[in-house]
Amino acid sequence: MKRIAVIVRAADPDRVAEALRAAVGLGLRGDRVHVVLTAGAGDVRDHAQAARALATLRMLGHDVVHADGNDPAEAEAVRAADAVEVWT
Repeated sequence: MKRIAVIVRAADPDRVAEALRAAVGLGLRGDRVHVVLTAGAGDVRDHAQAARALATLRMLGHDVVHADGNDPAEAEAVRAADAVEVWT
């Protein structure tokens, strides 16, 4: 099983939702997914598709963290990952 980091830097809520749906798909393959939503991703809780994908990721036991510019979460996720996807 691989550990995949999905770094979401996109500002457009539709693009963020797309990244989160992709992360769900990666998790359904049996890999562990660690999603980092950077400050640029903004608050997508009001975006229905993004909120649903976030809930699904959490329900499946995957890590989802919100990181600002001073948070080492992104670097830690990349360091621990076997593969990295960056969504801009």
